[in-house]
Amino acid sequence: MRVTQLTQYNNFVLNQQNTLSELNKVQTQIATGKKIENMYDDPVVFTKYLKLDEEINSFTQIKSSAQFAKTFANETDTALNDFVTTLDSFKTNLLKAANDTNDVTSREAIVKELQGELEHLKDLSNTSIDGKYIFSGSKFNTKPIDDNYEYQGNDQKVKAYLGAGVEREYNIDGKTLFLGRDDDYKKHLSLNVVQYDKMKANPEFVVRGSDGKLYIDKDIKAHHKIPDSEDVPTNEPITGESQIRMLTGVSDEYDKAKDKYSDGKSYFYLKGRKPNGETFTKSFALSNSYSVNYLLDKIGEAFGNTTTSKVVDVSLNDMGQIQIKDIASGKMVSDFYMLATNANISDPSKPNYTTDIKDLVKDGYYVNEFQKSDFDSVRDTSTITAQNKDFDNRVFKFASDFKLIDNPRNALPNDKLQDVLGSEAIVDGSDTQTEPVSAIKLSGTDTNGKDVSSTLVINSDTTMQNLMDKIKDTFGDVSVSLENGKLIITDNKVENKNDPSKLSVKLQAFYDADNDGGYNPADGDKLVGAFRRSDFANEDKLFLNSDGATIQGNVSQVIREGIRKIVVYDESGKPVGVREEEIENPQTYANKDTRLADVAGYKDSSELDGKEFVINFKDKDGNYKRAILTLRDTPYTDANGNMHYSTFWVDENNDGVRDDNEVYDIFGNSAGELTSANDRITLSTQVDPKTCKICTKENREKGMTYKQLNDVISLLVTGEYKNIDNSGDQQQEYDTTQQALQAAKTQVDTHLDDKGRLVLNDKTENPTKIKLSIFDKDTDSTSGDSPMLTFQSNDALTVDSPQVDFFGTLQKAIDSVANGLNYPDSEKSPRDTGIQGAIEAIDHLQDHIRRNHAKIGAVSNEFDLTIQRTDMLKVNVQQLQSDNIDTDIGEASMRLNSLQTSYQALLASIAKVNNITLLNYL
Repeated sequence: MRVTQLTQYNNFVLNQQNTLSELNKVQTQIATGKKIENMYDDPVVFTKYLKLDEEINSFTQIKSSAQFAKTFANETDTALNDFVTTLDSFKTNLLKAANDTNDVTSREAIVKELQGELEHLKDLSNTSIDGKYIFSGSKFNTKPIDDNYEYQGNDQKVKAYLGAGVEREYNIDGKTLFLGRDDDYKKHLSLNVVQYDKMKANPEFVVRGSDGKLYIDKDIKAHHKIPDSEDVPTNEPITGESQIRMLTGVSDEYDKAKDKYSDGKSYFYLKGRKPNGETFTKSFALSNSYSVNYLLDKIGEAFGNTTTSKVVDVSLNDMGQIQIKDIASGKMVSDFYMLATNANISDPSKPNYTTDIKDLVKDGYYVNEFQKSDFDSVRDTSTITAQNKDFDNRVFKFASDFKLIDNPRNALPNDKLQDVLGSEAIVDGSDTQTEPVSAIKLSGTDTNGKDVSSTLVINSDTTMQNLMDKIKDTFGDVSVSLENGKLIITDNKVENKNDPSKLSVKLQAFYDADNDGGYNPADGDKLVGAFRRSDFANEDKLFLNSDGATIQGNVSQVIREGIRKIVVYDESGKPVGVREEEIENPQTYANKDTRLADVAGYKDSSELDGKEFVINFKDKDGNYKRAILTLRDTPYTDANGNMHYSTFWVDENNDGVRDDNEVYDIFGNSAGELTSANDRITLSTQVDPKTCKICTKENREKGMTYKQLNDVISLLVTGEYKNIDNSGDQQQEYDTTQQALQAAKTQVDTHLDDKGRLVLNDKTENPTKIKLSIFDKDTDSTSGDSPMLTFQSNDALTVDSPQVDFFGTLQKAIDSVANGLNYPDSEKSPRDTGIQGAIEAIDHLQDHIRRNHAKIGAVSNEFDLTIQRTDMLKVNVQQLQSDNIDTDIGEASMRLNSLQTSYQALLASIAKVNNITLLNYL
């Protein structure tokens, strides 16, 4: 092939361009330090570069996230360290306050210090970083603790990004910190009435029998005996070795014919809830010569203790108060109520037998109380009898509290009787029927022992003073006073406290149907429950606490342990079996979706079938009413042929008869889903459309929940239940129920709070006129183990429990110091656990905070390691990226020299070719 000059020229130009391009490329590499500038320069290198760059960016992001999390955790660690220091100081001040030598001034100074520390802890709780509150969960912009020391954040954890699919929590949310739970702690209960040795406190009534033993005789002068000693009365707390008579003060028996003393009997009534959530009711008698330690063993047996195992430890504190502590950790439900009396409540074969606690008030039996709460109680007692068995035969007291109906204060002499007893009350023996409180019958014997009877007619102007004057006019030489809500009658004819008295006083509230001024059932007169019972004879017939627009129960609803039994029905409604399953989330607070059956303390779920609860309430307009809530697993059919399960009844026409149009169904999610007490499963057979085979289908309906109970309460207190059409059509009843509920919820909000307590907020009026009490209809029975749901209770005080209430515990501790209580004292502050109890609870708080402190310290260390590891990995990847894309200067320089030499040679060749003539060529 002939090579033309043009061809040579083109080759020279091409070589020159390639060489220049290579030179430029190498010079660029040397200048930029990079092997390539564009993806097309080397796609493999560029792709690898992007991947490595992405990793570097990821490490940068991880480090940034970890650094913020570390800063956040460090700030949390610093705050919690300050928490620990402040709590140490708080406890030190409590220990100072526990010193009996402190006077009022010293206590006030300590209270100020404690309040300052409380405020400091609140400020620490509201610590923020970069405008984010560190203890608010994920609600960074919400201050966690408000001015009422209530937590406003949530329980959400916030997480730092530490790589693909890897996140790490870096906060301690306030729900965990301030309201958390430590399952290695045990619930600790205490009764609050100080128990002094009754014999040492009342030596005037102590006699020595012919057998040389000491006995209590409250009729010592009537029996012509003299006290065993002239000792000065002293208050010494009872101990485990004390005799039962020293604890209860119940009189011993005296046989006049034989002139001989023998041990009397003290009767005990116990009610409570075991650590597993099962309820119990126990009544038994103990000889007065038994030791208190024996009683403590009997209490333990009621909770489930045996000779080989224990579920609770029962002891006494230094003030003779009974203490109960779970053996197992993490339990939440234990509770306790007790009284002792001279009434026979355990042996039906013996005289004075009673099965109703209310009879202790009605008949004036002597009672030694163990706990007191001073809550607003329901009026349900028509008859009260004064008793004088409290070691002073001159003084007669009623086991009834006289307080205003619409105000928590104690009654005063000039208060109107209708403001104390109410204008109407429940008729004796009725669940719902009310009648006016039109008169009080006074009967008994006067100071001379003569039978007397009179009537005080009540009108709008009748006062407590009128009642007091009537007592004076009726019963002879007596003085009558009204002290702290107690009506006290003194027999002025009795000179000494151990002299006998002939006085007896009984009051009966009644409805005078014929207005003749006297009580005669034949005329249609009816006894009405206008009187309140005192605490010792009232465990849960109490109104929920009221504060402004809010009413709230004091008992947390806690899910019990155990088996849920579900009845299985066939298509015809016939039971065909029982299915058992474990109850979910035991020992935790109930919420709106929790079944009532999972909280009620029955042994067998069938016991809840037919159980009735009384809802005593005052509606938003101030009208008092009563409703009956009935839980059923076994349905009934009304006169119209409609089937009903659980219902509530309001006696609108006040006739005491459960008319069909006064009974309202409690629905599930649809008109056809009627609510039973427990879950139920109905089996049905149907043809599978795919296989054409007959199969069995299960339809499960949930038992009644707290949401449904809350809905019933909302309907009642707003009066919206009246707008429900329950005349016969079930769909219509369901639809109108939903409409009534929507209307009710615009007026009130009824729910369980985060501690499982029933709360009702009145949206229309502050302070609210609404009052609410819910209790088991059989709550007064002294025998049998009945299911129990309690919302407000005169129960034992909780000294400590697995559940933490940080600021609530601190506030209670300060109150204990302010009240000057080392131990609980029902006379000064009934619900105060005392400084000793506060110290125990603070120990728990300290441990709780230290655990979270250690946790956040570990988190902070982990982020430190993450940052270090990320820095190291980032350097490694950067090195790989450098190896991949960075220019090797030495190699590039050699390449540049080579290319420059080649280029010079190329230019020289071109010059020679250009100088060749045609002749040379030829």
